[in-house]
Parts: sequence; C-alpha cells; structure tokens
Amino acid sequence: MKLLTKILGTALLIGAIFTACAAAATLVFSSQPLAAGNATVSSCGVASLSATRAVNNAGNITSVVVSSVPAACAGETLTVTLVGSGNASLGSASAAVPAGGGPMTFTSFGATVSGTNLLSYGFAVVGS
Repeated sequence: MKLLTKILGTALLIGAIFTACAAAATLVFSSQPLAAGNATVSSCGVASLSATRAVNNAGNITSVVVSSVPAACAGETLTVTLVGSGNASLGSASAAVPAGGGPMTFTSFGATVSGTNLLSYGFAVVGS
C-alpha cells in the first residue's frame, strides 16, 4: 500500500511539472527597448516666491498671501504647502494664477494649522 502511494504521488508530481512546463512554453518572451527622451522644462519665474500668513486669536493660520506671482504664470496652478518639523506637510491649498499675476490669497488648507507649527512654505506651479 505504501509503495502504491509513493508511485501515485510521484506520478502526480511529474504530471504537475509537465503541466507547468507546458503552460510556460506558451508564454511569449519579448522586450521593448527602453528609451529616454528630452523635454524642455521652463519656469514662469517662480524661483523667489514669498508668503505671509495671518492668524486668528487662537493662533491658527487663517490665510496665506503669496505676493508678486509673475504674470508669466497666468493660467497655471499655484500650490502652497505649509511645512512643519521634519518637512511634514501641515496642509496645502491650490488656485489658478490669474491673468497678470500679482498677489494671491489662500484661505483653505484642508486642516486647522497652528501658526506655531509652521516652519516654512513650499511652492509649486504646474501648468502647460
């Protein structure tokens, strides 16, 4: 009986191996070449943006004003990120840059942010 069990187990194992090999034989091995491209990346002149914040009586940030957004950024999206310790994002807000640029005011950051936790601002402009 034990011999029959060993023979049957070996036969099933060999059958499983042949089935796996047959299935693998149907796979197509091909590759596509990897290529790199070149794209021109231009800035609309946001290298030196600055911002000021306003806080309420509880010490929470109520608004952030980004002054002097360049007119060349008109139509693009400006995102302001409030940054705390460890470079952690405390909240962010985005808006389209108006024609002519100029100052932009942000008032909703997705969370209540304490002015004492704010260490810096992060700016990103995304557009066409």
